[in-house]
Amino acid sequence: MGECNPVVMVDEHRDRYTDWALALSLCAAAVANYCDHVEHNERVDLAWVLDSAEELRSIAVAVAVDEGLDLQALYAARLRTIEARNPHWTPHTLDGGALVETSATWRDLQLAQGQHDRCYHPDVSGLTKMNQLRHYALHVAKLVGAFAEVAQGVGDQRDFQARRLPDLLLFGLKLSTVCGERLPETVLAPDLRRAFTAV
Repeated sequence: MGECNPVVMVDEHRDRYTDWALALSLCAAAVANYCDHVEHNERVDLAWVLDSAEELRSIAVAVAVDEGLDLQALYAARLRTIEARNPHWTPHTLDGGALVETSATWRDLQLAQGQHDRCYHPDVSGLTKMNQLRHYALHVAKLVGAFAEVAQGVGDQRDFQARRLPDLLLFGLKLSTVCGERLPETVLAPDLRRAFTAV
C-alpha cells in the first residue's frame, strides 16, 4: 500500500512536458506568424506576441513550481553565466544576477533584463524592434525543442534547469519589452525561493 509506480510517475512527468511543449509551440507559431505578416504588410495583432510572452512567463513559473525549483535563483545564475563569458565583462561591470535577486516585482525583472541586454547584448539591442523580435522568435523555437526533448526523455535535465527554464522566463520578459509593454508593479510571491507567482 502507498507504493508509487515509477513508470506512471515518469509518464506523468513526460505528459506535463508534452503539454508545455505543445503550448510553447503555439507561442512560437504566433510570434513567427506576427513576423511573417509584418513582412507581407498584412494585418497583425500585437496580442499574438504579448499573449505569447505572458504564456512563456506562466509556463516558466509552472515548471518551477512543479519541479520545486527556485526560479529567481536560476534566472540570476543564468544571467551571471551569460555575463561572465562576454568579452565586456569585468568584476566591475553590471551584475544582472544581483538585479534579479533584488527584484520585487515583474516590472523590476523587466528592467533588470533590459539593463543586462543593453550592457551585454548591444548586437541585439541595437537591432530594429522587428529584427529583435525575429531574433527572439528563433530562441522561442529552440525552447520548444528543449521542452520536447525532456518530454521524450532525451533531454539533459540539469542543463534544462540551468539554461532553458530561465531562458523561458527571460524571453517572456524580452517579448513584452520589444513590443513596448510595461509589465505591472505586481509584487512577486513572498516565497520567491520556490517560484514566482504567475502573472
